[in-house]
Amino acid sequence: MKRALKLVGGLLVSLAFVWLSLRGKDMGAVWRQLREADYLYLVPYFAILLVIHVVRTIRWGKLIEPLQKVSFARLNAVCAVGFMALVLLPFRLGELARPYLIREKGKISGTAAMASVVVERVLDGLIVAALLIVLLLRIPGESAQIRWVRAGGDAMFAFFATLFVFLVVAYWQKPLALRFARATLGRVAPAFCERLCGMLEAFIDGLRALPGWRSLASIVFLTCVYWGINAWGMQILGYGFGIRLGYVQSLTVLGVLVIGVMIPAGPGMAGTFQYFCGLGLALFLGRDATGGRGTAYANVLWASQFVQQVALGVVFLFSRHLGVGHRVTFGELMHAEEAMGDEPAAAPAPSAAVE
Repeated sequence: MKRALKLVGGLLVSLAFVWLSLRGKDMGAVWRQLREADYLYLVPYFAILLVIHVVRTIRWGKLIEPLQKVSFARLNAVCAVGFMALVLLPFRLGELARPYLIREKGKISGTAAMASVVVERVLDGLIVAALLIVLLLRIPGESAQIRWVRAGGDAMFAFFATLFVFLVVAYWQKPLALRFARATLGRVAPAFCERLCGMLEAFIDGLRALPGWRSLASIVFLTCVYWGINAWGMQILGYGFGIRLGYVQSLTVLGVLVIGVMIPAGPGMAGTFQYFCGLGLALFLGRDATGGRGTAYANVLWASQFVQQVALGVVFLFSRHLGVGHRVTFGELMHAEEAMGDEPAAAPAPSAAVE
């Protein structure tokens, strides 16, 4: 029932944003732009998407390396299926797929792997939000639209900065983090709080097994490369629709888009993706963004990413490198949350303790 409610809730959010992204649009103009677009630009864009996949895979491999040295073949298979789950399952439930698939008894626990994904998301959020705040300073004027986007960037940065501070405090002061949870949530829902504290304690132990600060520098670098290539790909695909954005402008549109896809929505992040992509384009293209050109581009951009991630996931869904001993199903991935606590926490590798 809970999963059904999440699916319905995600679909409702997506439908609301689909309606917002199409409201007032001339659908005839959108279809005309889709017919007249130069789809040869999809060739380099799909190549860039493959590079993005490899960079994301290498980055996550560095995050879990202190837990266990995993071969690139297995990392690639797990990431391909995990990223597919992320776009197919509602409310970002697919974030649990990679930790669930990579866990290995006595070596990598589900909670430690989940901690790596949380750190990954915090880095993404902090870097993109900080970049967006700076880039918006370059846009002249103070329209209501710019103020709205700037407020979203500030809120996103504040959220991830708060989460980052909590992770640092929890890492160094686990008893303090647990006391804080019991002093706040425990007064309202004591039984739920105790269950949450048990999960939090295992999660903090997982944080302790992650790379040291010096190793995180290379992960931050790969994060910057990952988002930089993303913006470059968006810029190239735009040429097929006659959209000539500069690289800095593409980075700004990407930052606005990231704010949108953080909102839990239905499968494929449909609706939120198109609406916030159009919102970012409107900062530079005006009527072209709110008309057929921007809408056509946003939908092809979304469809390209969706098709690439699902296709890769399907290819590796039957890979022997998943190491789960049976065929993975979407029903199993939907139950990943319940299965995450089955494995005992793995001890950190000696290299992590040295760092």
